Amino acid sequence: MKQLLSILVSLFLIQNLSAQNSFRAVVKSDGEESEFLAGATAHVVDTTIAAMADSNGFILLQNIPNGEQTIEFSILGYFKKRIKVHFPQAANGAVVEIKLQTQAEEIDEVIVTSTRNYQKAEYLPTRVEVVAEDEVEERSHDKPSDVSHVVREQPGVQVQRTSATAGTMSIRLQGLNSRYVQMLKDGFPLFGGFSNVIGITQIPPLDLRQVEIIKGPSSTLYGGDAIAGVINLISKEPSEKPVYDVMFNGESSFAFDGGLYASQKIKWFAFSLTGIYRYQKEKDWSGNGFSETPRLNRYNIAPQLFFDVSKHAKLNIGGNYTHEDRIGGAMKYLRNEADSNYNYFEKNLSEHASSNFKFEYDLEKNGKLTAKSSFNYFKRDLKIPYYYFAGMQLASASEINYHITRKRHDAVVGIDFRTDKFNEANDSAAVKRSYSFYTIGLFAQYIFNFNEKSTIEGGVRMDYNNRYKVNVLPHIAFRQKWNDIFTTRLNVGMGYKLPTIFQDESEEARFIQVQAIAATVKPELSLGGTVDLKIKLPNFNGLNVTISQLYFLTHIFRPLLAHSAVDTGCHSLDCEQISFNNANGYIQSGGVETGINFSYRGLGVSFVYTYTDNHRQVDGVKSIAPLTSKHIVSILAGYEIKNFFIGIDAYYYSPVKLSDGRTGRQIWELGLNVQYAFKYLILFSNLENIANVRQTSYSPVVYPNPGLSHPRFSEIYAPLEGRLFNLGFKLRLGAFFNKSKTDEGVERLKRKDD
Repeated sequence: MKQLLSILVSLFLIQNLSAQNSFRAVVKSDGEESEFLAGATAHVVDTTIAAMADSNGFILLQNIPNGEQTIEFSILGYFKKRIKVHFPQAANGAVVEIKLQTQAEEIDEVIVTSTRNYQKAEYLPTRVEVVAEDEVEERSHDKPSDVSHVVREQPGVQVQRTSATAGTMSIRLQGLNSRYVQMLKDGFPLFGGFSNVIGITQIPPLDLRQVEIIKGPSSTLYGGDAIAGVINLISKEPSEKPVYDVMFNGESSFAFDGGLYASQKIKWFAFSLTGIYRYQKEKDWSGNGFSETPRLNRYNIAPQLFFDVSKHAKLNIGGNYTHEDRIGGAMKYLRNEADSNYNYFEKNLSEHASSNFKFEYDLEKNGKLTAKSSFNYFKRDLKIPYYYFAGMQLASASEINYHITRKRHDAVVGIDFRTDKFNEANDSAAVKRSYSFYTIGLFAQYIFNFNEKSTIEGGVRMDYNNRYKVNVLPHIAFRQKWNDIFTTRLNVGMGYKLPTIFQDESEEARFIQVQAIAATVKPELSLGGTVDLKIKLPNFNGLNVTISQLYFLTHIFRPLLAHSAVDTGCHSLDCEQISFNNANGYIQSGGVETGINFSYRGLGVSFVYTYTDNHRQVDGVKSIAPLTSKHIVSILAGYEIKNFFIGIDAYYYSPVKLSDGRTGRQIWELGLNVQYAFKYLILFSNLENIANVRQTSYSPVVYPNPGLSHPRFSEIYAPLEGRLFNLGFKLRLGAFFNKSKTDEGVERLKRKDD
């Protein structure tokens, strides 16, 4: 009897002890901006013990048996997560934070600003490719000094070098060169004309929130220059969460970047400040005695102020200043060891200052009124031993637009005024190539939503230019979502380009013997369009697959082409004159982009093949446009787990035709980048051009003319630098002053539990 009583007492004590086991957790979504997952469930596997999270994500499991138990957390739209816990716990009652990873693809949730309709990308009739903030940050670590690496990883975008020794670059889009691409910063014209080839290398990515790329005609809203498309760089906006980022980067070629980005909103006032400095030492990668990497000193500062003037009115004013000293050439000259043969140099000294003003008044149901203006000052001195070219460009863009949305109707109407004035320095060329343009434009864009699946967009712009008079640019786009999987878009429009001497051929000739634009020359006209097919397969246990097909075609009438002729009265070594005239014919660039994207949990893979047929027909003779790869393949892969990211990018470019009739080699480029993020610190590194592919490995790019003191240069179609390694960090000081709401919630629950 006593034995039976002892057994019963022991069973009672064991049961009572097991009833005391409990487990407390807070369930949140993964990522920096994590949220409480109300309604998430926790279940002790192989038992009936389960509980559901409250509005603060808090879960309490009770009466858990002793021993090792597996607890599973789940909620619709997120991956399940299992953890093992041994009971009784040493720290019984502690609150455990559980983060679940979303199964959804979030790219379409990004709001697009370039179309002025402020809608999600998936709802727009015009296809807009968006590089979101996380991706911008990851890509900017490859090259923190400028945005070239951020944009080059987009399909159809090529960053092309224009100088063998000075490192200047331009952007090509869908096979068309940089003069047909409109570069914007927050909707303001950024660079163009005189500043075009310098500009892309001077824009730091430290303050960027996202990049929006519209491929195809976009002139209705942004003027005639947007023939091939628009690349709009969108800045971060200050929030109540303080951001104070300090960045440092070092490269194996002995180049260094130091940067600062600070922003914060304090009640009705907000500010941001971006500053970055780059030093770069000259380097001869090929051993030919000339620098492929120029010596460079550059600093940039950009303050922005934001005011909530009233409940409905917002004001943003800011500015930007960039100073750069860039010099390349013979290494002996750069090291103060010049002789009669190695004394060539190419020096670019540039200053760029800009201002921006934007005022928005929200009329609520009656729409929004926006007034904005930007001013750009650019001064550049280009010196070589036997020639000097210098000038100053003043450009401005002012606009007033009204946007209203009513049920199925969305309309934008506005008027803008743009100026572009270039003055060549008095001691530059004997025959001045200055010009002065002003253009006033009226534009309207209207979107009608038949239903959630069908949308049509129509627009028109009418520009009046002081020299080239009236240009009318119609535009139409259509979107049809056939079902949850298949969506199509059609985009057709016109554009034009005012003629100036600032073309790639002028830059390659360093403006020597480049003639002024004749009075008989007319603007280039374009008609282009895109057809976009997109298949987004249903999410299968977290696996996202997207297949896209983009057909593009741009036809440019009376294109401005370079013509060379020998000046018979010339007595120097530079007797070839370059003039630009309207060709009797056309330029046509067409092709197709095929992309397949996979994402599963932290793994993302993108494969894109681009076929481009860029040709010209002049005086009945058809030829392939130079420096255009017919076949381009890009493969991007990345894996992210918690705070660690590793990415691989590979590019293939088929052989190109050069202007002199030669054919360049096919090119493979391969890169690897890694980053690890702590709460207060991001460490990053990148290995570029792993295969060490250089154009100078196949043929020289510098030739005597007749000697190396007066060289001529080959066109650049491949990298000139070899393997390049960079390593850096970003210190996030703002995290010291800010705690997320979820962190505060966890602490609150812990205090409550204590």
